[in-house]
Amino acid sequence: MKNTHYNKIRGKKILVTGGLGFVGHNLVMSLVKDYGCKVIVVDDCTNSSESMIDPVRDHVEFHKVSVLDTEHFFPLLDQVQYIFHLACIQIAASSSNPLLDMQVNAQSTLQLLEQIRHHEYPLLERIVYTSSCSVYGSTSHLPLGEDDATHVLSNYAATKLLGEHYTLIYNRNYNIPVSVVRYSNVYGYGQSPRNPYCGVLGKFVHNALTSQPLTVVGDGEQTRDYTFISDAVDATILAAVHPRAYGDVFNVGTGIETSVNKLAALIREYVAGTEVVDVPERDIDNIRRRVVDIEKIHQRLGWVPKVGIQKGIQSTIDWYKTTL
Repeated sequence: MKNTHYNKIRGKKILVTGGLGFVGHNLVMSLVKDYGCKVIVVDDCTNSSESMIDPVRDHVEFHKVSVLDTEHFFPLLDQVQYIFHLACIQIAASSSNPLLDMQVNAQSTLQLLEQIRHHEYPLLERIVYTSSCSVYGSTSHLPLGEDDATHVLSNYAATKLLGEHYTLIYNRNYNIPVSVVRYSNVYGYGQSPRNPYCGVLGKFVHNALTSQPLTVVGDGEQTRDYTFISDAVDATILAAVHPRAYGDVFNVGTGIETSVNKLAALIREYVAGTEVVDVPERDIDNIRRRVVDIEKIHQRLGWVPKVGIQKGIQSTIDWYKTTL
């Protein structure tokens, strides 16, 4: 049974920044198809195309605008009831332009919060800031809970955490209604394999279906907590509508560790004849294991992930087959 809180967003006017990205466009599609929302999408099309929202284009108002372009961005906030702030520089690109990474991931968040603090938005019910479990860095203490120490190891993690801090400070100091979600390795349909920042699981599926080998770095026993896209979208919407999500941070994952070797083995079950190639470890692979604790979002908001890794990989492969 669907959590009744979801009904609060039905038919509402929503603004989604980064709404053409992987999670962003799936969120937009769900808001339109499942909840009949009127959605404004803001995206500068750096890594995506307007075609991502083609299936719901008639119900979406699209603006090719950077979140840093306040002159054109801020007028779009008028009459909006929920804001989902997903615009960001992706993790693999963050170190190549650290200043832009800071501006998009953190400065845009601060500017948005300042705008809302100093102007009247009487209809605004919640802002959801989307963060990342990369803020935890590398630690032997697992699973990782929201109250655990953060150890940032990348520009991306640093700026995402800064965005989180601004969001929560403005909630505490100025009563701006916010929630924060920390995604853990989201994968699934709608993630373009041509995007250079596509995750390992998306790359593996693409390679398997195009008869290319799966490249396993090191011994392949590195683990992550992989979250299927529909679960990530559901958790994000719930964080917007649930009263107990107000002013707080929630991990979004499965609580289950999956190794790279296990991913490769599962994909080989579905795509016969797939080869695996081992390559030496790289300096960038500095996090050996990661799995998040999802007890807080379960206890507080009643959310549980519905798609396990096997079903998720099968769904991803089915989608890739239709789009390749």
